[in-house]
Amino acid sequence: MKQKPTDTPLIDLKNLTLRIGNATILNDISFKIGTQEIVSLVGESGSGKSITALSLLGLQPDKSIIKANRMVFNGINIRELTSKNWQKIRGKSIGMVFQEPQSSLNPSMRCGKQLQEVLQKHTSLSKNEQKQTIREMLAEVQLTDTKRILTSYPHQLSGGQKQRIMIAMALLCKPKLLIADEPTTALDVTVQKEIIQLLKNLQQKYKMSILFISHDLALVKQLADRVFVMYQGQIVEEGETKSLFKIPQHPYTKGLLFARPKTEIRLKRLPTLADYQSGEFQPTIISSEERQKVHLKLYKKTPILEVKGLEKIYKKRSWRGVNQEFKAVRSLDFSIYPGETLGLVGESGCGKSTLAKALIYLDPPSKGSIKFEGKPIVKSSRALRKLRKEVQFIFQDPYAALHPLKTIGNAISEVLHVHQITTTPQEQLKRCQELLNQVGLSDAYSKRYPHELSGGQRQRAVIARALATEPKLLICDESVAALDISVQAQVLNLLNDLKKELGLSYLFISHDLAVVKYMSDRVMVMEHGQLQELQEADKLYAKPQHTYTKKLIDAIPVLNLK
Repeated sequence: MKQKPTDTPLIDLKNLTLRIGNATILNDISFKIGTQEIVSLVGESGSGKSITALSLLGLQPDKSIIKANRMVFNGINIRELTSKNWQKIRGKSIGMVFQEPQSSLNPSMRCGKQLQEVLQKHTSLSKNEQKQTIREMLAEVQLTDTKRILTSYPHQLSGGQKQRIMIAMALLCKPKLLIADEPTTALDVTVQKEIIQLLKNLQQKYKMSILFISHDLALVKQLADRVFVMYQGQIVEEGETKSLFKIPQHPYTKGLLFARPKTEIRLKRLPTLADYQSGEFQPTIISSEERQKVHLKLYKKTPILEVKGLEKIYKKRSWRGVNQEFKAVRSLDFSIYPGETLGLVGESGCGKSTLAKALIYLDPPSKGSIKFEGKPIVKSSRALRKLRKEVQFIFQDPYAALHPLKTIGNAISEVLHVHQITTTPQEQLKRCQELLNQVGLSDAYSKRYPHELSGGQRQRAVIARALATEPKLLICDESVAALDISVQAQVLNLLNDLKKELGLSYLFISHDLAVVKYMSDRVMVMEHGQLQELQEADKLYAKPQHTYTKKLIDAIPVLNLK
């Protein structure tokens, strides 16, 4: 049962303003968090969610200027705390779980040692007592293989296990407040569901408060008592979760609520934040009859890609000299048709990305055959160069996919030069501008560096670069996973527009099943390297044939607004 805030709040923030140089990052922020209450901050990247949380921990940027009428945690004025005082509070009274556990954990230190450091810093427990406390907390976060976990380095654990380690670390000293900053964004839908349930259970057991930061409103609805909606450094709406979701008042909140793809209906175009702010958006639902007509034409064509018996086997020799094999992909058969979007879903480690790399011989398959446009792929440098021109990748992290020291224009021009699509600098500049315009970016973006673009703009730039070779098939590997809901809607609409305009085919890989259903004609489900199910998208979601598929669908967070 959810707790009501007490008369004396745990966090009392009033009229917080934060400036860096001439830019106002936070503008007059006020909210309270009661004892044993779960409060959520929602909004897009850049809205000020994370820097609000960092300000509560005294970790705001050095050059920032803070003004506030009140900043109180558990009766303490945190504006007056010294660095030494903060060290006693962080990790002990306030725990923090970040979005990316791999970045938060020390890659060169075993997980057990990292957990032990927290207790060494904040408690006077003996080594045996520390070990016992750690074992008990690992059990609390449902990590039962204690010995392996404690002796493992972070890279030896799955994403879900690493995030559980971070939660255990944050809770070791039983803090009064847990700040969870996008703790499930990079996780599979099933692991995501487990982490949300875990947070709810631990909050009730330890009687703590939680500040949950997210852009996924379906998750927020499952967890939070109250919600604060942030937009451009301001809180534009607040209220109890049920009432705010049922009758949102602010156009920005409405945009966030309705931009997420829905599994029960299929819209021709996803609504974006701009659509709701204009008030002119009229949703168009695609009927099953319309889908059937399209598919009748689509599947009469000859497949653009045919895969038969594809396997990827990794071999390694143990220290005793025994050869060991690991089958990452097991005997897959499937086809992709011209103009089709084939969705590919499954949990982390099931072989999705391995399969994608094998298709274009970035990591060559061990067995099986691949035909592109009816011709077998020949493993020669010339043939693979031609293949990689016609099959392009769009990766999950656009920032990592772009060279930080090259302008967007140079990144695109490089592709045009390497594949000899243009011959003169003037032709390169003209084609670069055409590609940027095609993905909704102006010519001015060609002179900007990746760090000067927002997440959505960077992803558009990556798409423009992928289109530079005039490909026939795009492999989208978690290409919208890191984007906010409204920006995600813009990019998904763009991909559909380009598909229609250029006659593209997509292999669309994602752990977000709602997004996959919206984008896909058919969906392929993988588990442990095996193909478990391949069906028309609507049929698969309505009547999944395999128990694993049903498990994935049941784990989709539902945003029911009634």
